[in-house]
Amino acid sequence: MKNIAYIILISFSAAVSFAQTDSLQREFENNALKIDSMNLKVNQIIITGNEVTKDEIILREMSLKPGKKFSLRKYSDDILNIYNLALFTKVEILPVNTGSREMLLNVDVQERWYIIPLPIGGIEDGEWKKTWVGLNLIWDNFRGRNERVNLMFRLFYNPAVSFGYFFPWVGKKLHLFGYIGGSWSRTRNQSLNAVGRESGTGTITYEDENFENIYYRGDLTIGKTFKRAFSVFASIQYNYLKVTVNAPGRTLSPDGIDQYAAIGPGISFDSRDIIEYATKGDYFRITYLRFGLFDKEINFGRFAIENQSFIPIPIKKNYYLTAASRLYTSIAMGSVIPYYNHEYLGYSEDYVRGWKGRAYEGENIFTVYNELRIPILKPRYIKAKQLLILRDLPVIKNLDLRHGIYFTLIYDIGAVWFKYEKIYNKRFISGAGVGINFILPFGYVFRVDWVARIDKPVVGQIYLSLSSKF
Repeated sequence: MKNIAYIILISFSAAVSFAQTDSLQREFENNALKIDSMNLKVNQIIITGNEVTKDEIILREMSLKPGKKFSLRKYSDDILNIYNLALFTKVEILPVNTGSREMLLNVDVQERWYIIPLPIGGIEDGEWKKTWVGLNLIWDNFRGRNERVNLMFRLFYNPAVSFGYFFPWVGKKLHLFGYIGGSWSRTRNQSLNAVGRESGTGTITYEDENFENIYYRGDLTIGKTFKRAFSVFASIQYNYLKVTVNAPGRTLSPDGIDQYAAIGPGISFDSRDIIEYATKGDYFRITYLRFGLFDKEINFGRFAIENQSFIPIPIKKNYYLTAASRLYTSIAMGSVIPYYNHEYLGYSEDYVRGWKGRAYEGENIFTVYNELRIPILKPRYIKAKQLLILRDLPVIKNLDLRHGIYFTLIYDIGAVWFKYEKIYNKRFISGAGVGINFILPFGYVFRVDWVARIDKPVVGQIYLSLSSKF
């Protein structure tokens, strides 16, 4: 019955088919507007293309249901919600007028790979001796229910191993979600204070005298989603940290080993259109973690706020720029904050663009990243079999690949400080520049940025990354 209905639907070639967002092509917008004005009700929903994903995983993301009136807004939102499951390379909903003021919806999806052995690696802080390699084994859509199982390990510099299991929806109406995981790492210290250096100097090099943190951690998070965009959650952790060379301040316990629990609540709101590279919507998250519950030595907390805003600036019909920004601040609370819980700028991905390699340390942090995202090639699809390199590959050749290009204007600013310092007396570092973001298939974004410090002397830096800054 499902296949027969699909054959019937194919004959309606003029049916409406939206692309994923306003940032994608709206190939059939005029037809959809006509259907929107016909006051039709949905009488049936058929799902095709899902060989692994259970029908219910797709249906629960839809506000259009049998018996409900069709509306363009719900229709567009449903496509976004299904695409943001990150299970499909392409999503289309084909509405068909079946007469008697009723309509049928065919949700047609194209599933992506779900078991991904992703090689990872890099060179930290531009030093060859800080080279590392690893493997991130991801099993998305585990059991066909949008669950994720993840196993990661890295070797050489800062070796680590971690595992995790995430479930996004338990209980049809209850809509609980959760995560359970654990990790081990052996990480070289980043604290300048711990090795007798001042904030604002170069990052600690491989040759500098230093020590390592050996870290075990277990995590459990349970939450509930309300009305799709808003959720509340609570997290509990068990932490074991040991330093290879003990000294005052490196741990709060005098023996060089800190063992403690951490617990705290959080809330989040997410209305972004496309999570991998948003051009509309907002993301807001507040968390608080209390470190140490019954310990005399370990007794502090950390409060964090993150806000991402994506404001469209219309230029002409179906074309707009996006004013994008990400604000992040984290404030420590307590009499003594250990070095391993300090905040840093300048290392790895935690830096104000233009200032990577200059290390800043404090107990608190405030950063604002800003981009004006200008579409050069609005995200769209191309069939892999049309590409010379991919057309002979057995699996990929049948996929529709999403791609696009954005030019960005960049301005970042940030600072870290200790509790005895006044934030209004701190010097904020900032950088400005330009970038090119290439939207790639399977949710990746290849980013090339050139950003200069707003300081004397002016120093320009080039950054390459396989993900957007935010």
